[in-house]
Amino acid sequence: MTLIIIAAHSKNLVIGKDGKLPWHYSEDLKHFKSRTMGCPILMGRGVFEELNEKPLPGRENIVLTSRKYDQVTTFDNIPEAIQHVQKYPKVYIIGGGQIYKQTLNLVDRLEITEIKKTVEGDVYFPEYRNDIGTVWKEVHRESYEEFDFVDYEKI
Repeated sequence: MTLIIIAAHSKNLVIGKDGKLPWHYSEDLKHFKSRTMGCPILMGRGVFEELNEKPLPGRENIVLTSRKYDQVTTFDNIPEAIQHVQKYPKVYIIGGGQIYKQTLNLVDRLEITEIKKTVEGDVYFPEYRNDIGTVWKEVHRESYEEFDFVDYEKI
């Protein structure tokens, strides 16, 4: 199983503001959908609430929470959630900030949309850029005017 973080962050690592993405790029949403479709997605309760508590179609939605939801699989801890998805070839972690922080050292790959501007926000992606070249190596980059799609693999 390959465990992958997929995220979009600004230059200053902001990933959210007031429970929402602080930008809207349809290309990024299409990229997210094409990468995660058919794969389980693991998220925190806040991200699930941001989705209006509606599972994303075509993917097993797994929510880390002590609450129970009828329409998704829930776990109250990361090890149990990861044990549950062992049978899949690829599993995506889709946020939020605390889930990214708790899983950064567990994942094999980062699929990052690097937004080329600094924005204000209240949720941040954990710092990983200092580890490029020692922990992470860039394996793919697609550049656009306002953002880059960048894939990193653990060395």
